[in-house]
Parts: sequence; structure tokens; C-alpha cells
Amino acid sequence: MGDVLGVELVIGQGEHQAFHPGRTAKISLRSGETIGYAGELHPKLLAARDMPARTVALELDADALFDAAPDVIVAKEISTYPATTQDVALIVGEDIPAEAVLETLREGAGDLLEDIALFDVYTGKGIEPGHKSLAFALRFRADDRTLTADEASESRAAAVALAAERFGAVQR
Repeated sequence: MGDVLGVELVIGQGEHQAFHPGRTAKISLRSGETIGYAGELHPKLLAARDMPARTVALELDADALFDAAPDVIVAKEISTYPATTQDVALIVGEDIPAEAVLETLREGAGDLLEDIALFDVYTGKGIEPGHKSLAFALRFRADDRTLTADEASESRAAAVALAAERFGAVQR
């Protein structure tokens, strides 16, 4: 919804009394203002309301979202050149927010990065205690040409190098 309104949303780990601890996302504006929560509802709430286990919900302050939107939303120009997607999984300390790693990857990848998304968080077998694996999909595109695999790989490597420098991230 933020993309449609031209508002950049930040998704991070959250806590809310109606949601399951550890399975709650906080939705904020770039300014830091929290405008909602999403995730699994708390098991006690589900039991009290005779609802199915693992029910999910979203709470969003639509007024705050609309207030943050610009008066005029300018659509991005659609590129005629194909995108190249590469994934990367990084092992970082458990206390490092995924959003901070995502923003660092975005910064390190440079202008060729069109989009980045976190698609997996893993702890368990194969991951050292106190650490987690964060997997990201990176989509690269140039406005004036078809990218080579090497160009996309160089951007990805620069992003990983910056994450390693800032957070001690190691590729999985």
C-alpha cells in the first residue's frame, strides 16, 4: 500500500499485546512514526475468542499513511530493459535488525539496484547460536542497457562487502 501512495514503509520486529511475541512486524514511516502492526494474533486472544490457531491480522493507521503521502504521486518510468535477480544469504548477529542489513545492502549495491526484499530469516541447525541467516532477493536493472551478469554480481559483491564491514556479515 505504501508503494501505491508513494510512501516508504519500514518493516521491523515489533511487539503488541494482541500479537504473538516474536511473530509481530511493526510498520513505520521512514520518520520513525509507527503506523501499524501485522502478524499472528496472540494464542491467548485466539483461545478466548475461539478462533483458529495461527490467525493473522493487520492493524494500520490509514489516516497517518494518507497524511504521509505526497500531494502528487509520480509514477516511475517503465524500463524496456530486463532485470537481473540475485539472492544473497548473510549470517549476522541475532541482535542486528534485518532492516539495517537491508538498508546497508541497498546502499552498497549502488544505482543498479532496483529493488531488494528480505525473503527468509533462519536460525537453527547450521547457524551458530546467537546468529541468524537473512536471505535477500536483489533485483538489478540499468535504464540504458541490458546488464551483464558480471555487472550485477559486482553490485551484489559491493553490497555484501559493506554489510560485512558494518555488521560482520558472512555469506552463508
